[in-house]
Amino acid sequence: MLTALLLALAFAAAATEVAFRWSWRVPPPFAAVAQPGMFVPTGADEPALQAGFRGCSRVGDAVAPVAIGALGLRGEVPARRDGQRRVLMVGDGAVFGGGVEAAHALPARLEAALHAASVDVVVGNGGMPAVGVTHAVARLARLDAPFQADAFVIAAGLGDDVFDELAPSRTVFGGRLLAEPWAEAVRVSWRARLAVRSRAALWLELQLGGDRGPPWLAGGVAAVARRLGVPGDGAPDGVWCDALDARTVWVAGTEPPIPRVLAALDRSLQRARTAAGSRPVWFVLLPSVWQVDPARRLARLRELGLDPVAHAPGLLQRRWAEVAVAAGLVALDATPMLAAEPDHAGLFLADGVHLSARGNEVVGRWLAAELAAGLR
Repeated sequence: MLTALLLALAFAAAATEVAFRWSWRVPPPFAAVAQPGMFVPTGADEPALQAGFRGCSRVGDAVAPVAIGALGLRGEVPARRDGQRRVLMVGDGAVFGGGVEAAHALPARLEAALHAASVDVVVGNGGMPAVGVTHAVARLARLDAPFQADAFVIAAGLGDDVFDELAPSRTVFGGRLLAEPWAEAVRVSWRARLAVRSRAALWLELQLGGDRGPPWLAGGVAAVARRLGVPGDGAPDGVWCDALDARTVWVAGTEPPIPRVLAALDRSLQRARTAAGSRPVWFVLLPSVWQVDPARRLARLRELGLDPVAHAPGLLQRRWAEVAVAAGLVALDATPMLAAEPDHAGLFLADGVHLSARGNEVVGRWLAAELAAGLR
């Protein structure tokens, strides 16, 4: 009797979980729990992509298939031919191509544009969603030897990478890559670990927590932003980094965040320069729609309660480019080129951060023109 009851309960739990996975869409703030099996920890305590993973990538309503190759890059790498150059491109979801097919991601569009310019090259897609420059550089060092790179491109997503550099903590749990506050929650709460593994458990936690969300998230991303001294809720726009006074403090009792961001960036790019040795490294700045569209930028500044007069457009880009050049890298900024395009919204997916297929094509052509001479 007891065995039958336990079997019935197990069957009911499994059926409930299947029903939630098929019918309930995870709210955007909790989408980190939606990609089981895609990530794996490494011995260096750094996240990596699981070789052989097959699944999908979702950014809002944009969904695309994902296949991770044997080297842990998106897609397989062909056998090397004599005279062929290899470029390893690393960065966050903007490089990985969140929400777009692999053939429309930035590395693939760059490779196609270089082929059109008569450069025989393979561009490896070393992008990884939900990381910043710190983890991208660690990934560069790990993938260098197996990929046999001749050159490197580090792409930084302006806005969300700013936040990632201030809060680089990452945890791989249940095959998912979790950033703060999820990363801390799964370390201390069994309920958080259950919610990561079970869609039904996550739904129940959200019902219990109401508008505040699960109590073990301790205020969510907004609380992390306050702890880091970032204005607003940590949204991926980075417009506050255009502050004329780099020592500005937005949250009482915290250190100025801009110098901390620049210091973290400098450490990462110095490591990249050391890892690359004499091989060329390009540091590419990829703006969000807020850096490309002046009207959206002003609206976001006002939404944050910031004075537009005290914030110079493009100052974030200039500061990051200066750090890259000081580290011995070539810095390239895609902002002016994208700002000159007629349809700003069409260059990005709905989140305003990930490039659309059209945006990747435009950036790929521009970047190929910048890199071609150095790769011949």
